[in-house]
Amino acid sequence: MEIIKIKYTRLLTLLLFSCNLAFAQIPRREMKQANIEFENYAYSDALEIYLEVANTGFRSIELFEKTGDCYYFRGELDYAYQWYNKLFSLGKKVDPEYYYRYAQTLKFVGKIDQADEKMQEFADMSNDDIRTQMFLENKDYRKEIDKNSDKYTIEKMKINTKFSDYGTAFFGKDKIVFASSRDTLDGKKKRKKVDRWTNESFTGLYMTSIKEDDSLKDVVEKFSLNLDTQYHESTPVFTKDGNTVYFTRNNYNEGKVQKDDHNGILLKIYRATFNGTEWTDVTELPFNSNEYSCAHPALSADESILYFASNMPGTFGMSDIYRVSIKGNGTFGMAENLGPGINTEGRETFPFVSEFDDLYFASEGHPGLGGLDIFMSKREPDGNYVRAFNMGRPINSERDDFALIFDAESSGGFFTTNRGGNDDVYSYKEIEIIDPDCREKLEGLLTKEFTGEVLANTKIQVLNEDGEVVLEGVSDENGNYSFEVMCKQIFTIQPVIEKKKVVIDPNNSTDLAKVFNIEYIYFDLGKYNVKPEAEKDLNKVVAYLQQNPSAHLDVRTHTDSRASRKYNQVLSDKRANSIIAYIVNHGIDPSRVSGRGYGETQLLSKCPDGVICSEEQHRLNRRCEFIISGM
Repeated sequence: MEIIKIKYTRLLTLLLFSCNLAFAQIPRREMKQANIEFENYAYSDALEIYLEVANTGFRSIELFEKTGDCYYFRGELDYAYQWYNKLFSLGKKVDPEYYYRYAQTLKFVGKIDQADEKMQEFADMSNDDIRTQMFLENKDYRKEIDKNSDKYTIEKMKINTKFSDYGTAFFGKDKIVFASSRDTLDGKKKRKKVDRWTNESFTGLYMTSIKEDDSLKDVVEKFSLNLDTQYHESTPVFTKDGNTVYFTRNNYNEGKVQKDDHNGILLKIYRATFNGTEWTDVTELPFNSNEYSCAHPALSADESILYFASNMPGTFGMSDIYRVSIKGNGTFGMAENLGPGINTEGRETFPFVSEFDDLYFASEGHPGLGGLDIFMSKREPDGNYVRAFNMGRPINSERDDFALIFDAESSGGFFTTNRGGNDDVYSYKEIEIIDPDCREKLEGLLTKEFTGEVLANTKIQVLNEDGEVVLEGVSDENGNYSFEVMCKQIFTIQPVIEKKKVVIDPNNSTDLAKVFNIEYIYFDLGKYNVKPEAEKDLNKVVAYLQQNPSAHLDVRTHTDSRASRKYNQVLSDKRANSIIAYIVNHGIDPSRVSGRGYGETQLLSKCPDGVICSEEQHRLNRRCEFIISGM
């Protein structure tokens, strides 16, 4: 019987092992097909396969990454969060990019502190990433977003359907044109082809009118049958005269479709002209390619520059904002990346330029609320855009918010968001101007803190709340100073004590207190603990000892004559010990620092016991000396 049991156990083990091998092989075939669909941007088809594989109980880093990515790129961050959470629960090493994407989805589900923790881990692994720099330089980004919030009212437009409606453009003074996949309505796919990214109909261009209250009429019509194909048309921009349109379309023209090396049909920008009755002369712009996408055109205020999004070579991340000059003969210059003030290793897309040449764009790389947020950047005098600010709530949300357009006359416009589950068009109205360049005067008289002595022609530093120097200047001959600073921020003014060359005379010990202009060390009355105000002076002494490793220091503390001699001696000894402890705790070898208190035995002012003196005379006696006792 025992032999039979052993044989049976071995047979069962062998069968289970064989089943496990077969089970492991099945996901590989499925995963290979899913990955092909994924590379072709067919996220709906890929997702269907990944979910089938996951339902078998198969678990792997690649499966969880790709499943999360399908939802992430479709803007469904709640589902992406679930799969990235499974990914990190495996406890295995993953690419740093997933720390970033996981952080974005954590914001969506309201786990803000965890999102910042994951961003810090991402930053630790990706020192050179632009998103890391922006995160580290804007740790209080939520405060900035709060400051910019509630400056607008928003309203969902009635033109929206249960499918994608997005990417509005002004057409003349009273119309807008937008993209929609509404051909999928009621399950009747009026177009033969379906976008495998979203599993909806490919989008076409539609038009409606703007009402007097700046909302949109409910009546929607096809914009132009002449521009309509079986693939995507979206995000147009029109010249002011209404005779030229630039728009996005799949790589399809004159009945022919072209694909990239992965069999994908990418996006290109086209131009068409109006002949009085119809749009004609559809032309592909010369900077397009079959190997990368160009999309979402926008025109500068003078219509001499075309802005667009692309993943062409030289892009920092998934897509960047570019610009190209439009020459007088209708040709184009070289495409120029807007640079790291605007673009990151994430997605920057959907640019729009106002009549003031302010740039609006959507980004997931700049610090935001989650998903794509809308940002604005003011044009610098040299024509460049170097920094951007988040437009805050309610325009931005934890979902994707993008494709904002602005009309100065109405102080509002339209934008797109998927906060309701699908891409929808919203209108917005500005109720308070966001001015990222708001400035105000910071003025005053520079004096010594206790004596009130005016500090004329003295170098000054302006520090922000984090103690960082943001401005420098010099007080005038009367001690006055004036700086232009950002509005609604807290700044600190401090004089700069110029570094002096310390000359040590072996025959006459040098007092560092006189060299560094240290009048005395701050102690509360009857106390001996070093106050924070004293640390900046003690740090000068520490710095000197660090730079001169052979120097030895003798700390000498003194009191005034008030209180008994015994009390003053004990107090001065304790103060000397506190100073010595501070210096040693900052890295100086204890053998190099000595000292003691002298109580009231070495009064500088003639104020012994029984003599009435002013507070200023007593203060001169409460001094501290830092004597270089050897080299």
